Amino acid sequence: MDTLLTLNDIYAPIRDPLERIPGLIEQTLLTPNLQIRDIVRYFFSKNGKFLRPALVFLGGGLARSLDGGGQGDSGKQETSLLHLGASCEIFHAATLIHDDIIDSARLRRGIPTLNVKWGPQTAVLIGDFFHDRAMGSIFRYGNEKIIPLFLRTAGEICDGEIRELNEKNNIDLTEAVHLEILRKKTASLLACSLQTGALVRGMDENRLDAHGRFGICFGMAFQLIDDYLDFMGKEQEFGKFLGGDLEEGGYTLPVIRLLASEERSEAVRLLR
Repeated sequence: MDTLLTLNDIYAPIRDPLERIPGLIEQTLLTPNLQIRDIVRYFFSKNGKFLRPALVFLGGGLARSLDGGGQGDSGKQETSLLHLGASCEIFHAATLIHDDIIDSARLRRGIPTLNVKWGPQTAVLIGDFFHDRAMGSIFRYGNEKIIPLFLRTAGEICDGEIRELNEKNNIDLTEAVHLEILRKKTASLLACSLQTGALVRGMDENRLDAHGRFGICFGMAFQLIDDYLDFMGKEQEFGKFLGGDLEEGGYTLPVIRLLASEERSEAVRLLR
């Protein structure tokens, strides 16, 4: 029997709320500024996998089934889950825009990045606008546990980004340091998304911690596969130029492992 799960299989229980995410993103980012509206439409014309909203909804669903949460005020909680899911995606989009500026990336999801199409000055301000709107929505629809969770996660992402920037072109970068960067830069937001859904439903602390640990492990595995695809994927499917990290001096696990092998001398020669 074929037990391989596809993304559609995993998303099946949350398909309805996920279909509402594009409209909620548009609503959250609505502004009278016509240029910003054009850029928002352009950026989200190629949607990603909506992984972070999916984790919000899955976390909420697990909390409800395990703890029986959300029975008394389910309507309000459904609204919170939807808006927080959209906020996670907008928050993630802000980090992608800033990443692309830092890395001088040319493609994102198969189309030119904002820094290529509108220039880095406009792109950084759009990233700030996304971040501001996401946090405003989180403060509106989050609770006393969700808000500090997001603020802590935002700090971890910045910490990871700065550490990654400082480690560029470092031929002595260790695997442990690299994995810590991945934990902060990528995995922390996936864990935050999963825990956010659980917190909306009132999950107990022990299970909430387990959600966080799973989110971190899942996020790190996700990023390691993404780093592998940066070398071995197909550009048409990957949505960006292959080898972009290496070109910008970002050494991911395949390069770190190569530098730790018997081929180190040749690898250093090529990298320099």
